[in-house]
Amino acid sequence: MEKILQIVGGSQGSVRKDDDFSDKLNHRYTVSLMVMFAVIVSSKQYVGNPIDCWLPTYFGYTWHKYVHSYCWIKNTYYLPFEEHIPHEHEENKRDMITYYQWIPIILLVQGLLFYLPIVVWRTFNGRSGIDVNNIVGLCQKFYDKPDEDFLMENISKQIDR
Repeated sequence: MEKILQIVGGSQGSVRKDDDFSDKLNHRYTVSLMVMFAVIVSSKQYVGNPIDCWLPTYFGYTWHKYVHSYCWIKNTYYLPFEEHIPHEHEENKRDMITYYQWIPIILLVQGLLFYLPIVVWRTFNGRSGIDVNNIVGLCQKFYDKPDEDFLMENISKQIDR
């Protein structure tokens, strides 16, 4: 899965060491899931009927198409089986459903909001003069080979800057 995300993300060669699993979960996997769900939900608009409205059986194909388009654009309402059908002037007895058209956009905005912290972090990290990615990489190398003094010198120089 990570290889696929690296290929899609365009980061085949450079592996960042300044984020852990929870960071990757937020800015890679969650964003990918949100975009995938937005594509799945919005594909229903083009592949099939986005919403099924109640229609009389004598309506022809063009009327079916028109009514489904109207139901998709205009708000609809939920009506339980136990209740009677309200008349036109009884607007307050209807439980309006107004969100279904906006679900793909909401999912994309949520994906953007999950990706925004890593953009802010990398932008300010790059402009601060401290290369956290390099420091963490040097610390990992020092952890593997603690007897090499030049790694500790490089780490201290990076932190001193």
